[in-house]
Amino acid sequence: MNRQAPIFSLEYLPLLIRLECKETTRFPAFLGSTLHGVTGWALLQHSESYAYLFENRRLGGAKQDIVNPYIIEPPRPKSVYYTGDQLCFKLVLLGDAIHYARHLVTSLAQVQRFGIGAERKIFELTDILHGNQYGLIWKQGQLDMNAATPENISVHALQDHASWCSIHMVTPVRIRRGGALVQEINFPTIIRSITRRIQTLTERYGGYMNTDISMKACELASHVRAVSAALYLNQMHRYSNRKKESVDWSGMLGTLTFEGELSPFTPWLNAARVLHIGRNSTLGCGQMDVVYRSM
Repeated sequence: MNRQAPIFSLEYLPLLIRLECKETTRFPAFLGSTLHGVTGWALLQHSESYAYLFENRRLGGAKQDIVNPYIIEPPRPKSVYYTGDQLCFKLVLLGDAIHYARHLVTSLAQVQRFGIGAERKIFELTDILHGNQYGLIWKQGQLDMNAATPENISVHALQDHASWCSIHMVTPVRIRRGGALVQEINFPTIIRSITRRIQTLTERYGGYMNTDISMKACELASHVRAVSAALYLNQMHRYSNRKKESVDWSGMLGTLTFEGELSPFTPWLNAARVLHIGRNSTLGCGQMDVVYRSM
C-alpha cells in the first residue's frame, strides 16, 4: 500500500471533558442528548462557532441527513451520581470543526458550573484533556491549546492481518432501511455504513477517501461469513425539546462475529471505532469496538 496516499484521511480532535457532581441526581441511561444541550448552551456566546457546530442542518438547507462535524461520546449508563462523583464524556471535533476548538474550550471554562438534567442539578467543570493522549488543555483557569493536538484516521488506513473478528456494539446502533430500523445487521451493512460516513464527512469537512477502494470493499464484504450474532433491540425514548414530544431512539446492542479474509476491511472497521456508524452518531449512538484474530 502506498503510504503517501492512504485510502482515507480525516483529522479529528477528541476532547475529554470532566465534571464533578455537586448535588446527588438521577439520570436516564443514555446522556448523549443531555450533554449535547450542555455544550451547545455553553457555546451560545460564540455565535459563529455555535452556528457551525450546532446549526449545521440549517446551514445545509435544513436537509434531514446533513452530517454533523462532531461526536459526543457519553459515559456508560449510571443511574445515580452522588456528590463528588465524576461525569466524564468526550466531544470529538471532526475535520474543519477543529478550528473552533479554542472557542469550545473557553466557553465551557467560562461557564464552569452547569445545571444538568430535568432537575438542573449542579456539575462543575474539573478539567478538559486530550481524549487519547490525556494532555491537559484546561484546568483552574490555565489554558494550553498546544495540548489539543489533532489526530488523523489515516493511521488506521494500513491493513492488519485478520481472519476472525468480533464486533461489539457499545451504544445503540440505529441503521434504517426503507424507514424501518435494521435489526439483523450483517457485515456488508457495517462496511457500507462506515464507507458512506467517511465519504460524507470528508466531502463536507475536509479530508479524503479513495472511492474505488471503498466500492471494492463493499463488493467484497458479502464474502465474509457470519459466525454468530447476539444482538438485541435496546428500546429507548428521549424527549425532544424541539419537537415537544417523545422520540423513539431504539437501536441494536450486542456482539457479532465474522470469519474470512478480513484484512481489506480492518482499516474501515478501525475507522468506525472513531467515527461510529448509523444514525444519531452525533449524540453517541453507533459506537463500536472490534477485536481481531488470525486463525
